Amino acid sequence: MKILSVGWFQNISNTSLHRHWALDKYADEIDKVEAGTKKINLLFRIAYHLFQKGLPINLPDGTQANKKIMELVSKKSYDVVWIDKGVTINKNTLQFIKEYSPNTKIVSYSPDNMALRHNQSRNYLQCIPYYDFIFTNKSYILNDMKQLGAKNIQFIHNMYEDTFHYPRKLTSKDFDRLGGDVGFVGSWEEERCNSILYLAKNGIEVKVFGDGKWNDYKNASSNLIILPSIFSEDYSKALGAFKISLCFLRKMNFDQQTTRTMEIPACGGFMAAERTEEHLELFKENKEAVYFSSDKELLKLCNFYLSNENERKMIADAGLKRCLTSGYSNENTIKKMLEIINING
Repeated sequence: MKILSVGWFQNISNTSLHRHWALDKYADEIDKVEAGTKKINLLFRIAYHLFQKGLPINLPDGTQANKKIMELVSKKSYDVVWIDKGVTINKNTLQFIKEYSPNTKIVSYSPDNMALRHNQSRNYLQCIPYYDFIFTNKSYILNDMKQLGAKNIQFIHNMYEDTFHYPRKLTSKDFDRLGGDVGFVGSWEEERCNSILYLAKNGIEVKVFGDGKWNDYKNASSNLIILPSIFSEDYSKALGAFKISLCFLRKMNFDQQTTRTMEIPACGGFMAAERTEEHLELFKENKEAVYFSSDKELLKLCNFYLSNENERKMIADAGLKRCLTSGYSNENTIKKMLEIINING
């Protein structure tokens, strides 16, 4: 199988790169095109905000990804063109693929809710009808995406990268630097911030790795430690170093699961996550993970499991085992996706 992989590859922590690694394992030949930049420039920001205001403005292609895709397609015959996120890929690029290489399957995947304006671009919306397959980890947007023109949309659960998210050997310095009783790694949102403040005000020590608005809460409580964001190996280490690792869902995306749903157990961490039907299906409650539906329930869970190390370890071990036996890794999940493309192609 010949694959052209288009995505955001510059950051080793980027899940787009992790999916590329998985594609590479199944391709006889693979080429890649970088569609992302390390820093978003002013022109991109202006175009994005104008689009959010309702103006028909495309996002600029700062890496010339569209040109590179067409050049490669004109030279090679690909079985699959895999476009990850794809907010700067243009309609005429997909039209070129259809005309020049009609047997090539064009595939879209994004970890974001692409039915919502803040995740979209005009480029992306115009491309939707030209994708042969669109994969999403949002089960609740299938009909919305069809209304936007999606021909064949498939739900697929979140994934973790087994060469990146795995239990690390932790030193005492690692535990001191990255661990703690209760921890969270991620961006600020009001609901999750309120939950963390509730824990801190009720005697639970919480460590947060995050930037931006988190900095406003550095002096909110003696039980709350705010530190800069962490990436790469430190990210995986922290998920395993916390006695309890919190998994919050992004409310603005209406998430039912998230990448941390898989990453925390995969790193050997004990996961306390928001209770949803999808979470309950992925990990058995009180066996492979624990769940909460309110701050009071979360506080009760933290108090109990911080005092019961054996139960905590049993659940963490079972969560890791579930990741392995259910095939939640990028490698296994990408394999399923490629099989869907082959069967329906």
